[in-house]
Amino acid sequence: MRISSASNPRLKQLRAASRDGGSDAQGRVRIEGPKLVHEAIRSHVLVDEVYVSDRCLRDPDIQDLLRQIPGTPDIVEISDRLFPTIVNTEHPQGLLALARIPPIQLDTLLRSSSMLLVGCELQDPGNLGTLLRSAEAFGVGGVLLTQTSVNPFNEKVVRASAGSIFRLPCLGGLESTELLRHLEWSRFHFVAATPKAAIDFRKVDYRERIALILGNEGKGLSEEVLSRVQTRIHIPMAAGIESLNVAVAASIILCEAARQRTGPEQQEVHQRLP
Repeated sequence: MRISSASNPRLKQLRAASRDGGSDAQGRVRIEGPKLVHEAIRSHVLVDEVYVSDRCLRDPDIQDLLRQIPGTPDIVEISDRLFPTIVNTEHPQGLLALARIPPIQLDTLLRSSSMLLVGCELQDPGNLGTLLRSAEAFGVGGVLLTQTSVNPFNEKVVRASAGSIFRLPCLGGLESTELLRHLEWSRFHFVAATPKAAIDFRKVDYRERIALILGNEGKGLSEEVLSRVQTRIHIPMAAGIESLNVAVAASIILCEAARQRTGPEQQEVHQRLP
């Protein structure tokens, strides 16, 4: 099938879904570019539809990539003139796929994971995408986001995650008080990074069931959330530096947690969690 009219109903639906900033009415995630489409295929994500520009379709590498998509996705060719109207990127890559991410149940994730990331009011899609990459790299079981956080299937999040969003369970839109209650019932120990904390992040035992709680990029964590945190940690820094980007700080902490949790000798730690 080929589309050359700007008024085509399918293109109108694509534009509307793009403006919403998340999955479409059928729960499908927008994936743009050959690299991300390849990651989706590698991650066994079900690709429903593919929209490809005339120029892109003539590329032998793209033709080979399309042949690798399992099943029988609907492949739609779009004129080079119209393709930029269905994507938000400044430099369109000529390839857009709609894919279905398998549904995730909170209870299942709580039972199967021993370390989780909890994002409270995280709003920058680039930060969340980076967090997803680090969480997958360092063996986190999943990422949970409160109601006011960025949609995990925002196109910018998907791009910044470099494919991790396809493999790492991520649940958004959770009510914070209820989420913390579920984590407490599941015996997760709450650890939060905050500049005024007394404990060096390297002196904590991460081999327990851990929920690493991260706050808003500007405001940090609310007092209500901090009041329920058992262990507050900080990252030692040079004089004059007050804080780190939330994704950078979390990556540093997760690296230490992975060292403890996967090291062959289960290294001795300096302070046990109470």
